[in-house]
Amino acid sequence: MKKLLFIALALFLTGGIYAQKGKVNAAEAYLDNGDIEAAEVRLNAAMEHPKSKDWPKTYIVSAKLATAKYKKSKDIQLLKNAVDYYLKALELDKANKGRFENEIKIALTLFVSDLTNAGIEGFNEQKYENAMIAFENVLKINDLELFQAENPTVDTAIIYNTALAAYNAKNWEKAADYLKKAISYKYGGGDAVLLLHQVYSNMGDSTDMASNLKNGFEMYPEDDRLLTQLINYYLETRQNEQALEYLNQAIEKDPNNATFLYARGVLLDQSKEFDKAIADYKKALELKEDYFEPLYNLGVIYYNKGVEQMNIANAETDHAKFKEKKAKADSLFKSALPFMEKASSLRPEDTAVLESLKSLYYRFEMNDKYDEVTAKLNSIRGN
Repeated sequence: MKKLLFIALALFLTGGIYAQKGKVNAAEAYLDNGDIEAAEVRLNAAMEHPKSKDWPKTYIVSAKLATAKYKKSKDIQLLKNAVDYYLKALELDKANKGRFENEIKIALTLFVSDLTNAGIEGFNEQKYENAMIAFENVLKINDLELFQAENPTVDTAIIYNTALAAYNAKNWEKAADYLKKAISYKYGGGDAVLLLHQVYSNMGDSTDMASNLKNGFEMYPEDDRLLTQLINYYLETRQNEQALEYLNQAIEKDPNNATFLYARGVLLDQSKEFDKAIADYKKALELKEDYFEPLYNLGVIYYNKGVEQMNIANAETDHAKFKEKKAKADSLFKSALPFMEKASSLRPEDTAVLESLKSLYYRFEMNDKYDEVTAKLNSIRGN
């Protein structure tokens, strides 16, 4: 009698387990037929029952349910839930001797496609936070031992897309992290390096700017954008020696680049190497005759040299020597004049140029032009 009772009890318990697991299987069948509500009712019951709440299959089907609901609502939280369910299924399956490993692997392989599509949709709809979350979870799944043990690869395209999504979502820290990963795998070329530079700029973090650009230039020496950005960085941070070093490299590669020649001229100008600066400014103008900045700077150099020479002349007590030194000053002022006039023709409202012209016209008693410039300055200033 006792034996019969024991058998009956065992059958009852086993039947209870199968009944609950049957609800999970039924839920999966309903999902396959597109009946989300019926599937959810059965899964909710299975999730609460002690006989099925720790069964890996319950979480596999729950993940599928969450994915199906996402496709209707586009609520990104549902995809995050699906990922959590799959991870829970894996965790429980380890204690269950891996009986569901193959099923989980197949389900995750299909789910990665859903995540990738969600990421693309996020970009297309400019929902960049959603795109970032979707792509991040692709990376999380790809990194699982389940996949890495068989095929230890890195999806560099997804890493880069995650970085782009984070950038557009203005999540600078994540954008920086994923861009650094992409760069370390040599993915994205100079674009990735320049984008990381922009991220650092947006973060107000200059600590790694130089090392990022230098590393990028070493990796992609033919990408002139990196060299130009590196030069600009050193110019902006007033690291003139480093800027000059890279400018020399840039001019060696591209000797007819007027912008590089002008930039080097500025550095030489600031270092008071005026003859070299003049040579670079003039070369820049040979290549680009309507280039305002070197025109103005040449005018300033000659004008300032004229002022210095005039001070030397004024200190001279010998009249003959004074005339000789004054003539040198006048020659320098005359050299400044055509550059200032051309600069003024390019930017007629520039008051700094007009003031210089006013002084030069006064010096050379060019009264009509002096009056014209004076009237123009008064008009600009509302006098």
